[in-house]
Amino acid sequence: QRELSYFIFYLLMILNMASSHFKGIKAVILDMDGVIYRGRTLIAGADKAIAELKKRGIKIAYLTNACTRSRKGRVEKLASLGIDSKEIEFFTTSYATAKHISENYPKSKWNVFYIGGDGVGEELAKAGISVVDTNKADIVVVGLDSKMTYEKMSNAFRAIIRGADFIATNTDATFPVEDGLLPGAGALVEFLSFASGTPPKIIIGKPNTHMLEMILDELGVGKDEVILVGDRLDSDIAVAKKAGVRSVLVLSGIAKKEDVDKLKKNEKPDLVIGSVCELPELL
Repeated sequence: QRELSYFIFYLLMILNMASSHFKGIKAVILDMDGVIYRGRTLIAGADKAIAELKKRGIKIAYLTNACTRSRKGRVEKLASLGIDSKEIEFFTTSYATAKHISENYPKSKWNVFYIGGDGVGEELAKAGISVVDTNKADIVVVGLDSKMTYEKMSNAFRAIIRGADFIATNTDATFPVEDGLLPGAGALVEFLSFASGTPPKIIIGKPNTHMLEMILDELGVGKDEVILVGDRLDSDIAVAKKAGVRSVLVLSGIAKKEDVDKLKKNEKPDLVIGSVCELPELL
């Protein structure tokens, strides 16, 4: 009984320290795979946690390296899991890639060959960017594509060696599903980089700070007014460190507690929790 009392005391002390550390938070930036769901399965309590944060007036933004769905597709997926959301809350690599092309290339160069599923195609079309299905492209976009074929990779390869700009949506090696892990977009990016001898001109997703800075700008919040919640040390926590925002690692996805223990002090997240359902207690 005495040991239990000590445990409860220290637990309350830790929660009090954590909550004081996260005072003044106006927005929570959430990764998706491994944080809100694994594959098609909701992580227990994620829906209630998000609803509670919104009830308190905390803004929510979804920051994901995934490109296979458009923002509209992400709204539909969360709805299927019982979570209400709006397109403007989503910052996906498919959306950010289309935005990057429209803002940084003349319209005469808006001829894109892409590997990346329907999400990339939908966001490119929404931005008015033309898509080509041959190797005569000015830009090659590569992301995760579950319907990837050797023909697609060959067309991308030929366009790149002809001089097309190579844009990677992200370089995640894996992503979590219900029964483990699957290869991520990084595997396809490496395939083309190795074959062509050409690395991507830009990597849109985390740990690049491109999308995180976009969120801060569009939400109108400062770096000290947000926390980023993710399950990957190499992308989620790394981008938070690069951008100078506070971070929370959840253990419901890729990273494990022992992985955190191996990091240098300046590389570690500000807090480690079991899952996103614990977040309301901390704020």
